Amino acid sequence: MIEVKDIEQAVATFAEQHEGYFLVRAEVKSNNRIEVEVDHDTAPVDIDTIVALSRHIEVSLDREKEDFELEVSSAGLTTPLEGVRRYRKFVGRELEVLLKNGVKEVGLLECANEEGFVLVATRMERPEGERRKRPVEHRMELKYEEVKKAVYNLKV
Repeated sequence: MIEVKDIEQAVATFAEQHEGYFLVRAEVKSNNRIEVEVDHDTAPVDIDTIVALSRHIEVSLDREKEDFELEVSSAGLTTPLEGVRRYRKFVGRELEVLLKNGVKEVGLLECANEEGFVLVATRMERPEGERRKRPVEHRMELKYEEVKKAVYNLKV
């Protein structure tokens, strides 16, 4: 059976030769169906890179030993964010974050580091003693382990 670690190693070798690319997800499903998602730190992933990576992975595996089906794609805007590099790519953009405690937050991703990220949510609130609501910013420092799912907010 083809192991995920073999796919991860093949993508890592490719990424060493092609600066800025990184693995988002690698999965080996039943019947040796391999699914790979990649992304780039600053640019969209083009079709030529997808083709080159597919060929690279195919060469690193032995079809004579074991047959497989390979699907390589780029991580899209709807792909949930996982890993520091994916979060950093979306700094300055609005995210929809579902926390493990069930709370949903929508806000601007201010920064991301190894431990977590900062989300700035703007809510309409009525300050004490005032008649009208006004926008109030809430800066939340969140840890990755608190997040169930985070995605780019397409509703902007």
